[in-house]
Amino acid sequence: MKKTAFILLLTLIFSCKDNNNRPSQGPEDRQRPSASQIITDFDTDKDGKLSQEEVGGPLAEEFSNIDTDKDGFLTESELENGPKPQRRGQSENKISPDDFDTTVKSVPVNTDFLIKENIIGEIAQETMVLSGEETLCYVIKTHSRATEHQMGPWCPLHIEDGMEKAGIWFQDGKVYDVSGHFIANLDEFYNDDKWKMYNEDGTINVTLTKEACLAAAKPDVDEAYNNYCVECMPDFFKDQVTTFVIPVQPQYLTTAQSFGRGGIGMAFNGVNYDPPAPTHAILAAHTIAPLDDHGGHVNPHGGYHYHAVTGSTKEIVQEDTHAPMLGYAIDGFGIYALLDKNGDKPENLDECGGHSDEIRGYHYHAGEPGGNQIISCLHGLPGYTEVEE
Repeated sequence: MKKTAFILLLTLIFSCKDNNNRPSQGPEDRQRPSASQIITDFDTDKDGKLSQEEVGGPLAEEFSNIDTDKDGFLTESELENGPKPQRRGQSENKISPDDFDTTVKSVPVNTDFLIKENIIGEIAQETMVLSGEETLCYVIKTHSRATEHQMGPWCPLHIEDGMEKAGIWFQDGKVYDVSGHFIANLDEFYNDDKWKMYNEDGTINVTLTKEACLAAAKPDVDEAYNNYCVECMPDFFKDQVTTFVIPVQPQYLTTAQSFGRGGIGMAFNGVNYDPPAPTHAILAAHTIAPLDDHGGHVNPHGGYHYHAVTGSTKEIVQEDTHAPMLGYAIDGFGIYALLDKNGDKPENLDECGGHSDEIRGYHYHAGEPGGNQIISCLHGLPGYTEVEE
């Protein structure tokens, strides 16, 4: 979780200009983690430098270019002075005119649907370069905090605690209440006797402080926090600002686009929709990081965000029987609930979870809450997100 967020922040490089052709402030002028922070986060063997085995993503791809002395390690000096990898919030590939399908109907983003109290400042329009295409975009800033519902709870504190004192977890497409009983039986649930997240007095190991959250909410979990229920409080990171750059008029692409490591969209309350939670890394340390009943939890470098849609946020009810609208994907196409007014699922969804109709044009439907995937990919020219800490 934390490692991928650091990569995202390190690699935020883009070209943009406003409607008067004045250069907008780029992410290179905004806060990014220092070289020492990156080493602290990635350096699993604590030798003060990074090997190829300790890095991933763009750092791994650019390893040989950054490693100027060719000793097989990245030092703080090399990270500071070496070439910066490209950011992951936006596709690195240029889009050909042949990739656009203008016969597919698209509906412009309607910012009136957003909960204005959750937006920081005014919503701006700027012309951005997205995948080589100059695109008029909305620039929307939020603290990524829900207002329609309580954020949390996540972890129970005692094995006798009921499901009302905790959140949810998912496995094989199913949703489970993270009650104290669930925690006490994780060894049976995963068929692994190394699971024991509780103590002799029945209390559960929970990351109750910011320091504990930072040590546990990352792929290389500190050993002291193995067998912990990981939760991070929204107030730990209340000053974070998430910026969403979303095309004003979505443009359909014939080829599906991957998410990279950026957010995949936003709910109308300004909270980030995230790609699937990295459950393999979480479970490898015998930890779990529950979602609350609303499908969200907190990441130290992304704030509160959703991995599932559970019907807790603002919806735009449709005049026909179609499922309500929930928010926008980062490409500007709408995201709708899974079930319509009759309780039926949509038909003929593509590989991203989208399809078209005459009213809404191309749009997505959110996946099942237990699927750890709101949508699977993007079929529009993608914008991006960035987080300022």
